[in-house]
Amino acid sequence: MSFKKITIALFALLFLAACSENEVKRDMNEHLSAYLNDNKEVVAFGNAHINTILEKADYESEDLLNVLLGSQIARYETLIDVKGPILYAAHGPLNNDGAPEKVVLFVRVKDQAELKDYLQSEMSFDLNEANGFEYVSSGDMVLGFKQHLAVIVLQANNDNEVKSLTDAFKRADGKVSTGKIAELLKSNSGDIQMGVSLANLYETASGDLKTAPKSKQQNLETLLKDAFVSSSVKFEEGRAVIEMKNMFSKKLQEKMFLAGNSSAPILKELGAGTPRMGLSVNMDVKKMEDLVNELSPNALNKGFGNQYLMMKLATGSKDLNDLWDGKVGMLMFGEPDASGAFTPEVNAYLGIREKGRDALANFESMGVGAGQIPGLPPFTIGDKGISIMSKPIVANEKLNLPVGAENFGKSGISFFLNLEGLNPDDIAEMFEMEELEVILKVAKFISFELGNDGGKLIITAKDGKENVLKQALTEGMKVVKGNMGNSGFNFI
Repeated sequence: MSFKKITIALFALLFLAACSENEVKRDMNEHLSAYLNDNKEVVAFGNAHINTILEKADYESEDLLNVLLGSQIARYETLIDVKGPILYAAHGPLNNDGAPEKVVLFVRVKDQAELKDYLQSEMSFDLNEANGFEYVSSGDMVLGFKQHLAVIVLQANNDNEVKSLTDAFKRADGKVSTGKIAELLKSNSGDIQMGVSLANLYETASGDLKTAPKSKQQNLETLLKDAFVSSSVKFEEGRAVIEMKNMFSKKLQEKMFLAGNSSAPILKELGAGTPRMGLSVNMDVKKMEDLVNELSPNALNKGFGNQYLMMKLATGSKDLNDLWDGKVGMLMFGEPDASGAFTPEVNAYLGIREKGRDALANFESMGVGAGQIPGLPPFTIGDKGISIMSKPIVANEKLNLPVGAENFGKSGISFFLNLEGLNPDDIAEMFEMEELEVILKVAKFISFELGNDGGKLIITAKDGKENVLKQALTEGMKVVKGNMGNSGFNFI
């Protein structure tokens, strides 16, 4: 063999070895990063540390769950990397309830031969081969795997399962993303992470967004390009924290309209006492209208309905900014009785402009008494706004915000709810949040803040020394066991 052929053979061997090494050592984050590269369909992506979440929930301490999950998790540990995160990419468009059209999951395979045996022998799947991978399918799910990578596609009415897996593997083995996507994937703080692409949300949307003139659509595409919202969820001892961070261009950031104020001037308008719940909004209405009209023309007119159109017509107002100054505040008061029920009293304030006051004055000329609008409590009109005081101010009484609400009124949007002593069933019914009943039973305080840079939601649990997931699981299992008992089924 000539020296030239030996050299070529050595280079070929080194190349193949390098490719093989890259294939084996490629991190799961890199597979997701490559899948996202120049993918205009993915509206949200991230990862979830399922094993960590289960450990924090301490599912093994619940006999029923330990029997149902314990053996399965132990079995999965031999097949896939259950200690690593499950990565996901959600495709648009979103349907009416916010669900994505398709979700693609990426999981690391530990033993391909054993996974094949498990799917065939224990799960009774028919194993198929196509384009260098093997796959099984059931209903809206198709799972494909090759070497160390498994891809799961969840999609209703998927009429070409092989193509969906082929495309997923091809992308996942391609060139990784750079820029903000790479930055988002590196931020690994939290039990669940998510990045949302505003550009892709717009790209996959329909309706008014797509009926605007081409020039407006192009301006929107430029504005939303490379704009993301990053979120992380952390389950801690005694609380759950959801943090959001806006990663916008300078041009888009300048259009943000929330107007926080560290002195919280809205508090002066809301009376006195110790409130149970509070909501405040402070925004630049003109900037908000400009952005909404840029994103979806006529959305405000549709959203507020005929009454809003009639009010604008009656006052000669062109915009919402002519009527409202962007300030809203509301506090709810009330102490529970022995059963945890209470009768709420509400103090509220709405900042209005001169044309807004003129519109209210028109009610008097129509025969409606001053300070009275059907469906609302009596109100007073001041120089700057409307006030409702269901709980009158008592002499020498001050406004005392509960612990956890110290920053109320300072952000663009602020909210808090003090649940101590309240009946969670009544609260769930009052706010029509029956699906959150378990959380309400665990939580003693909820607070939320949102500004132009991002926001934070904190759920503080009743027990500060135990993980909030464990507390939620305990309450959830009480409901499950109660239902089993009611149906005549007893477990252990």
